Amino acid sequence: MEIQLINTNERFIFINNQNNKSSLFLNKPDNKVSIGPFDKVNEEKERILSQLSIKGIIGIIQLVSGYYLMVFKDKKLVATVMDKKIFQMKDIEVIPFHANQLSLINIPDQDSEENHLSMIKWLLSSEYFYFSYDYDLTHTLQRQYEMPEQSRKASIYERCDERFFWNEKYTRFLDDASGKFDDWILPITMGFVESKKLGKFDFTLISRRNLHRSGTRYNVRGIDKKGNVANNVETEQIIQVNSNTLTSFVQVRGSIPLLWSQFPTLKYKPAVKFYGNEKDNTQSLQKHFDQLHKLYGPTTIVNLIDRKGAELKLGEAYEKNVKSLKDTKYIWFDFHSICKGMRYDKLSILMDQLADDIKQYGFFYLENGKVVKKQNGVFRTNCIDNLDRTNVVQSLITRHSLANQLLHVKEFPSDLFKGDSFEYVFKNVWADHGDAISTQYSGTGALKNDFTRTGKRNFQGVLRDGENSVMRYYLNNFKDGFRQDSYFLFTNDVDLTVPKQHESKPPSPLIWISSLVLASVAISYLYLPSATSGATGLLAQTITIAGSIYIALKLAMKNQSKIVDKPTLFELDSIYN
Repeated sequence: MEIQLINTNERFIFINNQNNKSSLFLNKPDNKVSIGPFDKVNEEKERILSQLSIKGIIGIIQLVSGYYLMVFKDKKLVATVMDKKIFQMKDIEVIPFHANQLSLINIPDQDSEENHLSMIKWLLSSEYFYFSYDYDLTHTLQRQYEMPEQSRKASIYERCDERFFWNEKYTRFLDDASGKFDDWILPITMGFVESKKLGKFDFTLISRRNLHRSGTRYNVRGIDKKGNVANNVETEQIIQVNSNTLTSFVQVRGSIPLLWSQFPTLKYKPAVKFYGNEKDNTQSLQKHFDQLHKLYGPTTIVNLIDRKGAELKLGEAYEKNVKSLKDTKYIWFDFHSICKGMRYDKLSILMDQLADDIKQYGFFYLENGKVVKKQNGVFRTNCIDNLDRTNVVQSLITRHSLANQLLHVKEFPSDLFKGDSFEYVFKNVWADHGDAISTQYSGTGALKNDFTRTGKRNFQGVLRDGENSVMRYYLNNFKDGFRQDSYFLFTNDVDLTVPKQHESKPPSPLIWISSLVLASVAISYLYLPSATSGATGLLAQTITIAGSIYIALKLAMKNQSKIVDKPTLFELDSIYN
């Protein structure tokens, strides 16, 4: 769709280049919308401020100074499912309703608003928002075909799964009982979409990130009392033979569904804190699994955390709380302990434990528009972050599901999944997926992704994991306050009547340490050599530098509450209600 946007002092005019008679008009003073033919702007009555070509409307957002229109100007085709195209959203634009509206508020409020705008732009400018003009990206294939016929014929907007409709609240100005504006409402979904062609087959991976309890790695963990969990992602793998034969296999990931946190404190592994009493935790967990059972049926929990330290306490509490759940199986596989020494071949132990459920749950199979088979259960996988270990195991589970699909889908040749081409596509798409989901939550690509991408663990991959771990530490402690506020602002109804700017933090401990080390080196070279020489001098210099680093670290830890970049739009503990 190509849309010409004309911005005047009185209204926004959206001209549908394919159908000029159904142009959209948004009146700025009252946000009223209408549809009709467009001829030209009467410049005696209104003044044109700007014109641009756009691909879609994200919505309108209200900040302290007034309203802003959010649109995107470009798109990239990433997949085609059932002859319907899925795009990646690119090149966003946030346009104030009035050119001078920011200058009409006081200076502190201006600073705060500019910061909020930067949050919105940062989030929307990520490469992880997707949409389709005619395919319901918020629902799996199976959910689409399980809908009543009337719902399937409704507009995508009317039947959307609100968990994955990220811009829903920003499109409400177009919500009309008559449905006449529905074609202008374009649901966008955060997650991952990639598709590769293999001869006459299309291999597609779609992940949908739940907007509820969205955020960053250490700032959002666990569950809330409504049953929403952090880092909750639904992943669907689709194999398509032309547009008539498709199979789909769905898995989910999400934080351990208990009331717990692990806020950043400069420590490499911050302490785990538990909330609420046993009843609060049980009720929250029950709500979560009730939702899973309603959506997917029986559930197999694959818990990959360590049986030691803070992870042990979490795992034991999790195990205790799920014992009473119906239609739920719990498997605790200590990934790090069993696979230590890069022995990833031992993951076969876990796959043997899951084999019966993989076969029993099956997959969704559609042929010539008719449902042949349905998936009747789901694997819910987690580690502590629900990123690295989780992605490795999810890729193995779906690989085993493909083996079952070969037995039932006659269009799939028996050697389909044995060639080098399929191996390359499967592993690289799943590795790309792991990097994307990880970046959204932690700020870096996935760890252990060399195994997902190549099927082997190697030394270069270990080094890359080290680099990503250091970068995660830096981002999680010194940058994630801003990132968390960005997620929170976009997905929640935030009261900005008393705006609060995201406060900049003092220089990070890295700068303190560097300064002290440089000063120590200078002192040791200027003064110590005059009194010492040889090995004694080197030892003195080493002690001086090490002592400076130790002092800097102690000072940093003592003042961590002032140094760590924390969210400012909400109280961290409040997200457990």
